Amino acid sequence: MAYLLVMGGLALSVFFTLGWGLVRATRWLAGRLPGAGRKPPRRAPRRAPNRPRAAPKPRARKPEARKAPSEPWRLTRWLARRRSPLPLGLLALLLYAGSRLAEYGMAFRPQAAPGEFHGLVSSLGWVAAALLALAGVNLLALWRCRR
Repeated sequence: MAYLLVMGGLALSVFFTLGWGLVRATRWLAGRLPGAGRKPPRRAPRRAPNRPRAAPKPRARKPEARKAPSEPWRLTRWLARRRSPLPLGLLALLLYAGSRLAEYGMAFRPQAAPGEFHGLVSSLGWVAAALLALAGVNLLALWRCRR
């Protein structure tokens, strides 16, 4: 049972990764087709008829010495365009959780679990942590570029 769980999880991750790559490649190719960049013209929203407005009250403001925000670095802009680490990190986290559950269940059976299995589970946990950390940096870069 544990073998089926682990191998099924690995097969799921491989198929998910291949499917994700296929979807991204298809979107990239579709964006490179002629005429793909054109968008239909947007209509201006309808306005209400002009009404006389009251003059705004002048407000006394003190001049603020604020610096204009600097432009994001090239690496930050590059990271903001990438959207892949979060789904892959979540998938790796789910695989890690399932593998840990299988490892826990294997501890109660009479046969010993293979030694490589424990190494596989721990390396999968480190990969999940790295992908989720990269996803956090990606989200920060996206936030920085949208400001």
